[in-house]
Amino acid sequence: MSYRQSEEWVEIRKGGDYVRIGQKYAVSPVIARLLRNRGAETDDEIRSFLYGTLQDLEDPRQLGNAVEAVELLHEKILQGSRIRVIGDYDVDGICATYILYSVLTAAARMHAASGGAASQAKDGTRAIIDYDVPDRIRDGFGLNVRLIEDAHQDGVDTIITCDNGIAATDAVKRAKELGMCVIITDHHEPGVSLPEADLIVDPKMPGDPYPNKELCGAALAWKLMYLYECRYLQTEGTELRSADECRIAMEHLPFAAIATVADVMKLIGENRILVKFGLSMVSESRNQGLQALLSQTQLAGKKLNCYDIGFILGPCLNAGGRLDSAKRCIELLTQEDSAKAIGMAAQLHALNTERKEMTELGRVEAARQIEESDTLPKVLVIYLPGIHESVAGIIASRIKDTYNRPTLILTDSEDLAILKGSGRSIEAYNMFRALSSIQDVFTKFGGHAMAAGVSLRRERLEELCRRINEECTLTAKDLTRKVRIDMRLPLSYVTEEFVQSLHILEPFGTGNPSPLFAQSGLKVLRMQVLGQRRNAVRMLLEDEGTRMDAVWFGDASLLEEYIREQYSEETLARLRLGRDNDLRLAVAYHPEINEFRGIRTVQIRISNYR
Repeated sequence: MSYRQSEEWVEIRKGGDYVRIGQKYAVSPVIARLLRNRGAETDDEIRSFLYGTLQDLEDPRQLGNAVEAVELLHEKILQGSRIRVIGDYDVDGICATYILYSVLTAAARMHAASGGAASQAKDGTRAIIDYDVPDRIRDGFGLNVRLIEDAHQDGVDTIITCDNGIAATDAVKRAKELGMCVIITDHHEPGVSLPEADLIVDPKMPGDPYPNKELCGAALAWKLMYLYECRYLQTEGTELRSADECRIAMEHLPFAAIATVADVMKLIGENRILVKFGLSMVSESRNQGLQALLSQTQLAGKKLNCYDIGFILGPCLNAGGRLDSAKRCIELLTQEDSAKAIGMAAQLHALNTERKEMTELGRVEAARQIEESDTLPKVLVIYLPGIHESVAGIIASRIKDTYNRPTLILTDSEDLAILKGSGRSIEAYNMFRALSSIQDVFTKFGGHAMAAGVSLRRERLEELCRRINEECTLTAKDLTRKVRIDMRLPLSYVTEEFVQSLHILEPFGTGNPSPLFAQSGLKVLRMQVLGQRRNAVRMLLEDEGTRMDAVWFGDASLLEEYIREQYSEETLARLRLGRDNDLRLAVAYHPEINEFRGIRTVQIRISNYR
């Protein structure tokens, strides 16, 4: 059985004087409408969206405890303390750890090299900076007591977290019992009880005045180190200069940008500026590890976009934490020997290839179970024995996208009596709230509205499937996929000049999607299935005399099945031969330039059809 998902096409309609906006900001009325669709309403918002620079970044001194945190870190460096950065095992945690470790290490070296009383402790020792990250399988997310006790045993005086720590009350309590100094930098929501750290820097803290609440962990780390450089590593004496005037900040900006994209933060306001300028600097980065990884992923020398980060580079960094240790990724980023970096990057790339194969096997099996079932539950709970628990979340995300239903993927844990898994949700379903309503089923669970992690005893699997669906109040409308279209646009408007004009809205990503247009009544002149896996279709379309190539990526059999059901087998046969036929399609599409053997042509990439 094939469960085709219903779709509702919704055209975004936000009012505005598009001609006036276009004239004022030197863009077309179409671009003006796209700006309004993305929430840019005031003159300041429009100007920042189109022409924002690094000088428009928020002042890091607005972050609660930021000034105090850099002062304390500087004091510890002058005292010759041993400082440990404790991050996390995802891309955000890896990049945040690297930023803090790299800048603080450079600071310790610079102060030691400067000589004098301010360069080292009274006993002549220089500050030592190191790092640690939790093990995904053994530790789970974030700071824990084991990491604290390991640090104490290693003689660490000060711990600074990044991308974690706001919920680590027990771990921080243990650190204070051991006489350690703890600085928490995190971007997650604080709970009811806060850890008793020396300082907490988190824009989501109650009452924190920082305007951007959507900083990822690495961007927060970057803001702190930018402030540290301005206060302590500049000779000009300026307390806060523009980021583009700060050498160390600019060297590390690409990592804040990579993490912002990989952690799926909204690309609006300050985040948009960080990513726009940070991605433009990735290819020129002097970091040997990053360059080796770009080479391995065939991204070297390319102008990178958010897709490159989210689906090619980011997964390689994630693979270390999923299948081995995130320390491997940080070691790559800190490697100064290019030959060694190439070897390390090759290992990470191989791990990611293994991860992709594991993910695809799991996805195929999950889809098979769904298609062979008699019913399609509102909440999908799928047990996949034998898959690595670190890929459960990726599989859940893929299945959720395919069926537009909240999905939990469960697998075996090291304790065979316990199943562990991850969930991904849709907009209309608060997964954390739903799990909370049946929390007695779990031995452990946590997460937020759109994602969760769970553990439960094996014998309660069937009960979980039953109760989570009994409690579910999702309607047919909730389960209908929403396709949000910017505007209807005839193909005659899609010229190379028009496609080029859309670049001013880049980078595209969460909160700023690539413009999606639609047109109906398109005549399909011919159709060709591409690829050994039949996962792409090329078409020639005609719209009121305008002919244009189109490509659709997906399972070709689904499109063929649709044509048979809505038209006939004869229509499909005539399409394959390029003969006249009665097929008419409405398509939602992204315009793009296809370059092949030096020849550039305009085409559309179809995202949805009906």
